[in-house]
Amino acid sequence: MTFWGVFSVTFLLGLAGAMSPGALLTYTIVKSLEAKKKAFLVGFFISLGHAIIEVILILILLAGVESFISQPTILIIIGVLGGSLLFFFGSQILLDIKNNRVDTSFLTSTDAQFDSMVENPTKRLYSQHPIFGSILFLMSNPYWWLWWATVGVSIIIENAVSLTNPTAFWGLIIGKELGVFLWYISISTALGFSSRFMTKNVYLKILLLCALFMAGYGIYLAISPIFKFL
Repeated sequence: MTFWGVFSVTFLLGLAGAMSPGALLTYTIVKSLEAKKKAFLVGFFISLGHAIIEVILILILLAGVESFISQPTILIIIGVLGGSLLFFFGSQILLDIKNNRVDTSFLTSTDAQFDSMVENPTKRLYSQHPIFGSILFLMSNPYWWLWWATVGVSIIIENAVSLTNPTAFWGLIIGKELGVFLWYISISTALGFSSRFMTKNVYLKILLLCALFMAGYGIYLAISPIFKFL
């Protein structure tokens, strides 16, 4: 696959993952409200921490993938598992949107909410520098590990990503992390300046498109290895 092919796939998946409400988004909200006018730096540092740990993990995965790349049965199992998980994630987001269960409260976060958000057992963790905080929140998230162990490996195999294939490698790295950078810098800047660059309606529409792509690509990942090797 070309650079732009890998880039477009991983960019949309990275954007969808970043936009999904979770611990890292909560951390971003807290640090952005705390930083106020410098909140855009919070988004940048959180994205940078995210990129650092993911690039390290991708390099580790690339080393491991090479050991069984020639075993069709294992490739089929990984493809089916990864594609099924990606389809599940996308379907869950679609159901949440349909049933109005998507938490969009962060779009209207205020300084008063900041005080209540940090009054919890993880207050010390929230005090970390955004780079290190981002890394810690990702590494403590079991879904992040599960995603890369299944979906991530499936994407690597399907797109022939390797250190000897720089086109696919940089397509994966730049696409995946650019989606993350775009979201976290945008939302942190909006929160820091108390402006509403991202309304609930716009947010849900973007999330809907990403979720549809996620579910569709999950189906593709699940069935493509079967047709390749059977």
